[in-house]
Amino acid sequence: MATAKAGDGGKKTPSKQTKGTTSQGLQDSAKKVKTAQEKYIEELEIQNAILQSKLEEDDYTEEEISVSPTEYIKVMSLLPYRLNLCTKDKGQGNVYKFDKLFQTKRIIYSDLAGILESQRHFLENGSFVILNKKVIRLNGLEEYVDLVLSKEKIEEILTGSSEGIALYSSANESQQLMIVDMLIEKMVQDVNQVDLNLVDKISRISKINISEKAEDSRRLLNPTQAIEEMED
Repeated sequence: MATAKAGDGGKKTPSKQTKGTTSQGLQDSAKKVKTAQEKYIEELEIQNAILQSKLEEDDYTEEEISVSPTEYIKVMSLLPYRLNLCTKDKGQGNVYKFDKLFQTKRIIYSDLAGILESQRHFLENGSFVILNKKVIRLNGLEEYVDLVLSKEKIEEILTGSSEGIALYSSANESQQLMIVDMLIEKMVQDVNQVDLNLVDKISRISKINISEKAEDSRRLLNPTQAIEEMED
């Protein structure tokens, strides 16, 4: 009959089988940790590949919308009076003159880039618009162009369409003042070609008496007639 040796406190010495089982368990745990790490790294690699793919697609898109410096780009004035676009500050460089509302010109892109550098505020406030989607995207102008009323929308306002007041209210301050000027000019030319209900509503919104301004302008243009009216 086997007895425990003195000093061993009656404890049994782990058998070789027990040690082997413990060692195997540690190895299995290590393998699981390694497998989880590898899986995480693989997921990171996949995500990185997807991101890189998107970046490459964006680069490709930018190449697709590149514009040659010698390409001609159509630009339209949205002012009812003279607009000068200059390629350099303080009216220097090449000057492109627009004399009337909705007049268009073809401007070489190298010059248009200079105009955007020196007179970008004219585009931002709706004085002119670039009629080329590639150039708009290439220069990051989408947010400004989206806020500017197009030729078609301005015409809707001037013709007194049902959406006219809503369109006017959505315009930026610069374009609202421009539309007031356009209504004044139309009334000076022929008051019968203007919707007076529209004039009244826009006068209330803008807090500008459009009819009165038109009358003042008409008198300045025809001083003799104004004197005769005063004498009567």
